[in-house]
Amino acid sequence: MHRACRMNVARTSAASALAVACLAAFAAFGAAPAAKPPPTKAPAAKTPAPGDTGAIQVMVRPEPLRDLGRKNKVRLVYFVPKDRRPTDHWAEKITVLATFMNDLYTRDLRAKGYPTSGLDFEFQNAKPLVHLVAGKDAAADYSGDPDFDGRRQWSRILPQVEADLGKARDNLFIIFAETYSEGPWKFEFPGGFALGCRFSPCGGVGMFSAWVLRDEFCATTVEGQLRYLADSTPIPGRTALHRMKADSPRFEFIEDGFGAVAHETGHAFGLVHDRRADDVEIMGNGFRHLRNNYLDTPGPKAAFLMDTARMLRWSRFLADDCDLADNQPPAANITHPTRLRAGATTLLLAGDLTDDKALGAIQFFSPRHDWVLGGLDLEGRQVCLNHVLVVPPLEKGPLEVVVSLIDRGGNLATARLKMEVE
Repeated sequence: MHRACRMNVARTSAASALAVACLAAFAAFGAAPAAKPPPTKAPAAKTPAPGDTGAIQVMVRPEPLRDLGRKNKVRLVYFVPKDRRPTDHWAEKITVLATFMNDLYTRDLRAKGYPTSGLDFEFQNAKPLVHLVAGKDAAADYSGDPDFDGRRQWSRILPQVEADLGKARDNLFIIFAETYSEGPWKFEFPGGFALGCRFSPCGGVGMFSAWVLRDEFCATTVEGQLRYLADSTPIPGRTALHRMKADSPRFEFIEDGFGAVAHETGHAFGLVHDRRADDVEIMGNGFRHLRNNYLDTPGPKAAFLMDTARMLRWSRFLADDCDLADNQPPAANITHPTRLRAGATTLLLAGDLTDDKALGAIQFFSPRHDWVLGGLDLEGRQVCLNHVLVVPPLEKGPLEVVVSLIDRGGNLATARLKMEVE
């Protein structure tokens, strides 16, 4: 037997952003290893020069960042604790990283037919502006060294950035934190982390460990970065998350680090994980193949699946035709079964979707599977929903479907539909 119940879509606010699971950890950053690293900072190894790229050819070059004159700007931030010094050429490196991240978003949305000029970054003196924020405490006070914790870093760094630059609900911050440590670690560097969260249509945060800005991974020019992406020189004593093999090649660290920026910035836009095509989807692990987007190397290319792109398409930071005067979120009454049979492969959802101006898209996500179940483009002020979701064969136990509804002003509403599989 199936029983139906009605549920209103909850409107996402800054206060509830964390509660709706927009904050997501990247892989296992912050997890403690079996053996703790030395508490003292080891001397950094001399940066090797880029290796011979051989016959690898550059197929695509990212477009340079431009000042688009939009109201909603991406704000780049470099956070440096009081006991650390900024890495050399930090502004140029962060600009290069942002250039690749912007290109991944812009090129993919355009390929799907969505109108976008790309992300709009702050500029000063005709260059992208990177804010240097000086931390009040030592690096270990943020990271918890030697008991590293990414969420601790988030909770201690973000208030200091907001105190200097404004609230996250009103700004999109991309923050690089100089809080990681040297010494041995099971992957990358001790204290590495990457997190992202949407706070409002006009604000969100992507926060990352600044190990990606090291000289051996981040160049000061796009051409230099393309050479690094083609470089398979082993990094002695370090392991990239991509394949978890010791002495991983340089390009795998770049894909992990640059790709994580694209992935967590997606969370800052309100995107959820989608593991259906895990080696392609940027909101899965597809970002670990990003060099294939630029070089003639074999393998999958990083991209957004259509169910993700249609939500991203209405972001105020990307859409050329977003209605910035619309500040009223959409709403819905959704009917769904509360009991399902084990082995079922479909789920019927029905109801009314409404917006004061124009609906944009809807998406269905399964936290149990960590992937998107489907989605639809929407038009008009009211849509009668009658949609059959195709799901993996259901196993006994609780089932939750998170429904995300976005309008053409970039306003997002979410609901959690709870069911029991018997």
